[in-house]
Order: sequence, then structure tokens, then C-alpha cells
Amino acid sequence: MKEMFGRKRQKEKVSEMIMKYAGDYIALGDDIEHKQQLLNSAVSAWNVACIDESERQSAIKKYMRKYRKLNPTHTKLILKDVEKDLKLLIKEKMRLYPDKKIQIINAQINEIDGKHHITAMSINKGASV
Repeated sequence: MKEMFGRKRQKEKVSEMIMKYAGDYIALGDDIEHKQQLLNSAVSAWNVACIDESERQSAIKKYMRKYRKLNPTHTKLILKDVEKDLKLLIKEKMRLYPDKKIQIINAQINEIDGKHHITAMSINKGASV
């Protein structure tokens, strides 16, 4: 259904969905590099949320194993917080976009004229409503 009430329906951009679902999280970053790290985490959470629910817990464990390997100096408390954030982001994605099966393959945050902008590339792995 492209038209509704005589107007074309605007398709929400992936970057807009990211900002809607994780904008407050990304804004916690101290600088552009930290914001990019948080964006990367939000993208990972989004992609895990798109996995079938029966496989999601396994994907979270796999993510955390890789995260631990890449961040060997992080304490157990930090790792616990990372996993907690991941699960909260997954929950928020499912609340806002339960039927979106878009896999985000790349996302970047840039500063343009003093404002932060996200660009994202994605592929649609299933039908969305």
C-alpha cells in the first residue's frame, strides 16, 4: 500500500530507526569515537534482535565471547553491564520494530555543521510489515 488517504507513505530510513530506538544510548558517548562505539553496539543489538527468538540467547552468548576476546582488560562488572545494555537494546528494538527483519551491515556517525548524523547500510532478510 503505497498511498494512504491520497498521500504517499514515507518509508522510515534505517538511520532514523536507529536514532529512534537507540538515540539516547548513543548520546551517552563523550566524543564522536565513543558515540561510534555505542552505535556499533546498538547495531549489534539490532541484528541480534532480528534473529529468530529461539536462537537469540545463543547469539548473545556468542557476541559476549567475541566482546570479551576483543576487550581482555574489561572487568566482570563491565562485561555484565555490556550484556545488560545489549539485552535492553534488543528489548527496545522488539518493542518499536517487532516485524522489521532488516540486517544492518554498516553504520557510521559523523559530525556535520556541529550536529551528529548517522548513515546506515542494510539488507532486508525477511518480510516486514
